[in-house]
Amino acid sequence: MSSDDQKPGKEDLHTKISPEASAIIEKCLALTDKSGKKIYKNKANVIEKGLELLDQFHEPEKGELKGIWDRARDELNMVLVGKPTFLSYITKDYTEAIRKNIAADIITWFKRKAIQEMPVDDILDAIQHIWKAANYFTRIEITRSDEGTQGMYLYHDFHSKAYSEYWGMYFKKLLQELKSCSVEVYAETESLMLTIKQCKDAKPRK
Repeated sequence: MSSDDQKPGKEDLHTKISPEASAIIEKCLALTDKSGKKIYKNKANVIEKGLELLDQFHEPEKGELKGIWDRARDELNMVLVGKPTFLSYITKDYTEAIRKNIAADIITWFKRKAIQEMPVDDILDAIQHIWKAANYFTRIEITRSDEGTQGMYLYHDFHSKAYSEYWGMYFKKLLQELKSCSVEVYAETESLMLTIKQCKDAKPRK
């Protein structure tokens, strides 16, 4: 038994596996990096890595968020802005940022297709993934009614109603311009709700 197996917090797992599964573990144990050092110290390391990948398979958003941010940093040259800095920005005149709304460009980049080809569902899905990956919101939920009305609920820990109002106006203008949606905004200190309905085809951007 290795020293890793004896570390506090490790649990004993006694079970039987198929010969095929055992062969896969042995194959992984033989893997080495460029320097010739073994990648996995023991069978427990292999199993733990396998479970980690299985968890990501069933809950892909865990891996997606980091992947989205890495892509945005590399391909769009985006930078991370701290909370105090961002709040200082939006306490001033932020109408220019809303007028020059670049969300459509980011959504197009993320979805890899033109806005004109996207239903509003695609746009909301992109917002849900990108703005969470960028850490602007801690949680984003989307609801859809049988009547065609959609709700987007965005939660953050900035403790600022101005922050909610900023993003509310930002997304309202975006959805009005791209899909001619009727959008109602409800801003609170730590949350934002958008009610979206009567969306039509995208308008050409000027």
